[in-house]
Amino acid sequence: MRNTHALLIILMALLIPAGSHAQGCSDAGVCTAGPIGEMDPILHDSLPASPVLRHFARMTASYGIGERRTSVVQSIAEVGFRGDFFGVQIRVPYMAVWGDLGNNSGVGDPVVTLSFPFRLGEKNRFEAITGAKFPANRANASVDGRPLPMPYQTSLGTTDLLAGIQFRRGRITAAIAYQHVAQQLNANEFTPAMWMDNMDALGYFPSDGLVRADDAVIRLQYAIPRGRVIVQPGLLAIYHMAEDERIEARPNPVPSNLPIMQLATVPGSEGLTLNLTLDARYRIDDAWSLELSYGSPVIVREQRPDGLTRFMVMNLSVTHRFGR
Repeated sequence: MRNTHALLIILMALLIPAGSHAQGCSDAGVCTAGPIGEMDPILHDSLPASPVLRHFARMTASYGIGERRTSVVQSIAEVGFRGDFFGVQIRVPYMAVWGDLGNNSGVGDPVVTLSFPFRLGEKNRFEAITGAKFPANRANASVDGRPLPMPYQTSLGTTDLLAGIQFRRGRITAAIAYQHVAQQLNANEFTPAMWMDNMDALGYFPSDGLVRADDAVIRLQYAIPRGRVIVQPGLLAIYHMAEDERIEARPNPVPSNLPIMQLATVPGSEGLTLNLTLDARYRIDDAWSLELSYGSPVIVREQRPDGLTRFMVMNLSVTHRFGR
């Protein structure tokens, strides 16, 4: 028990790196697609074994601090159904964002996943995951006729295909996943030049005509059960597979003519984001549980025009399991 307390103290100290920012994974979709990142519902040390409840309904309240200290609040409704050979999970968020340029709210991008579990012996479990994230809108919300930057949008404006695998052995869980942008519908038009009377706009990444690249994810977690409580520290690595693109003004070779607007890559937008995570669950009884999760970065990308910058993200969930 003493070693467990020491581990938690070290982790919490690491989880608060001053001044850092990271990609807010829950917004992109694949980091928590289906069972990825979920705590094992049957893992315990001291509670007696009980029949596993296959299905669940969950409500999550999420708070994140984004670009220029924008506040990002989400209410996320989830439901999942599991059979012997496959499971289906649906997640729909409602988002509210406010900051120094204004505020915006609305339904976020829904995610639908299918999972296919396989048992590899008594302690080993393997799951294949596939799914899709759908755009709730085209990421083109505005205030007083001026486009808001991506941190204020409730959607990425893309249709994404999700795929991954997850392996559990005892208390260790490892997952690899990929998020492919299948359809670019983003119609964001934000550039700081459209907010010339507001110097705060200079602190946001331009995202005019944003074309977002794919993401690859590796997630590692280790569960520490103590009676009704499970604590699960972990690492979450997100690699943005290519540089994003956006519309930029280029000099016109013809003197006195307007600049040429063309799609250009965003140097520094490709690369690694590494987050430290900490999850905890209190099991009230076989059906009900409370879950808390926290994430914060240690390595970040230089440019993040998709608006997924997060200084920290904290989630509080109530989960009800049902059905045998």
